[in-house]
Amino acid sequence: MGAVSGCASSSGEAAYSHPGPEDDSGPVASLPYRVDGHVYYPLRDSSGFSQEGIASWYGRDFHGKPTSNGEVYDMYSVTAAHKTLPFNTRVQVTHQENGKSIIVRINDRGPFVGGRVIDLSYGAARKLGIIEQGTTPVTLRVLREKSSALRRRAATRPTRQGNFAVQVGVFANPSNARMVSRRFPHSRIQPVQQNDRKIYKVLVGNFSNYETALGHMDQIRLRGFDRAFIVLSP
Repeated sequence: MGAVSGCASSSGEAAYSHPGPEDDSGPVASLPYRVDGHVYYPLRDSSGFSQEGIASWYGRDFHGKPTSNGEVYDMYSVTAAHKTLPFNTRVQVTHQENGKSIIVRINDRGPFVGGRVIDLSYGAARKLGIIEQGTTPVTLRVLREKSSALRRRAATRPTRQGNFAVQVGVFANPSNARMVSRRFPHSRIQPVQQNDRKIYKVLVGNFSNYETALGHMDQIRLRGFDRAFIVLSP
């Protein structure tokens, strides 16, 4: 969901954007991120994780837009946003009132509304039976991963050491990326092959201190780039 939080509609459908995109293939997916002054620390290991709270859902306003892990959001898929669970974690979501359970895959960040613990895709919310209700109390339980997946995740665990940059935006058109890059000193353009197309990331800085990078990210967001977030500097 972008880097700003907001309200949610009375139906429970999200009316705010998610931070991202991130990359679930490596360390950047576990970097802390900040929304409305609060820093969230994604879990490195979700084994045994469970949680109770309120579930909401988000749909058409985000359909076709990038999720926090860089996927294109499909409102009809069975996915969800969570503030700290690792991307691709499979979570059993149980409706506390009607007893229904579904299994979702985490591919986004949120919800950033008080008391809410998970933001379901429209497809997941429909299966759970909360489209009309909007929000509902749920229980979350992370499903056990195969040992090979655990070893792969352990191999990519990040540390707080290293260089950080602020990603200002991602562009399909290189001329747009160049136009934005010219607005920021010490910026660069990083071409990335994504599936069958090339995208262009605008990165600013090469900071050895995460807190310094946070300060620069805040300044960039004040200039109107609300989706800016911190990445490991290539």
